[in-house]
Amino acid sequence: MAATQERRDIEFKTFDGLTLRGSLYVGPKGGPAVIVNGAFMCPKEIFVDGIAAWFGRNGLTALVYDARSIGTSDGLPRNDLDPQKMAEDNSDAVTFLQRDGWVDPNRIATWGFFYSSAIALEAAAFDKRIKAVVSQGLMPEWYLDEGDQEDLIARAVEDRANQLRGDPPGYIPLLNEKGEHLLFFKYLVKMTPEQKAHLPNWVHGAKKNAPTFMDKLTIQSFYRHAKWKPTYLFGSVSPTPVMILSPENDEIVPPEYQKSIFDSMQSPLKKLHIVKGRGHSDFLGVDLDQLLNPQLEFLKEALEF
Repeated sequence: MAATQERRDIEFKTFDGLTLRGSLYVGPKGGPAVIVNGAFMCPKEIFVDGIAAWFGRNGLTALVYDARSIGTSDGLPRNDLDPQKMAEDNSDAVTFLQRDGWVDPNRIATWGFFYSSAIALEAAAFDKRIKAVVSQGLMPEWYLDEGDQEDLIARAVEDRANQLRGDPPGYIPLLNEKGEHLLFFKYLVKMTPEQKAHLPNWVHGAKKNAPTFMDKLTIQSFYRHAKWKPTYLFGSVSPTPVMILSPENDEIVPPEYQKSIFDSMQSPLKKLHIVKGRGHSDFLGVDLDQLLNPQLEFLKEALEF
């Protein structure tokens, strides 16, 4: 393993004219590359920058960037989440890597983590320039809770009208005045009371570790997630090689459901890996070598390096 590592600050344009900013951890010239997507509302400093650095030390050039409206990347309003646009941005990241001239343009993979796991799969389903996809802690369906959906959608429609009249966009904080985490997504509503009590921890950690982190998101973000149903696209990932990693004790998306999605995929090269002893909330404590070595072996097979 090299003692030093080259990291370059980069930026690239999206199809709709935004500038996304991040880092390129430089691997061998003419070698493979991987696009590293971040988690829910998280700037790259939260976990995935370390992932990209690890891949950069182990034979791949790794591109990691802040998603649109997050961190240092462009996008207004801020923290305005649009997972379909984020999947499209993966295609623009592929174009950037191909034009940059350092990596093999025909050996580019994409990588997703929890929230971005489905984003990475959606990107690979449409863009066949992506030659492998790694998806872990699969969160495929961001349904709103049935008890909250009608009110949230009504608020989103009102917010759209208000913005057209010149009002600022409406936001919903991640934590209420009591310090409790919002529970508008069905994933979160289904958690146990004890699990819900631990939810605010990630917000406090994000504030500490990422100076650009904002602990609120636009009302329009909920409207978009109510419409985002990417699961039906996953069959179109084939024939692209795919690896799915499931935390053994995932308390948000049952591992057996993640496995059923894996079983339904028809890619000739596909691998399912169970991350032993880990759940959703304690996943970030996993040893990187233990987590990423199986992924590296998969990428070596898929990208032939």
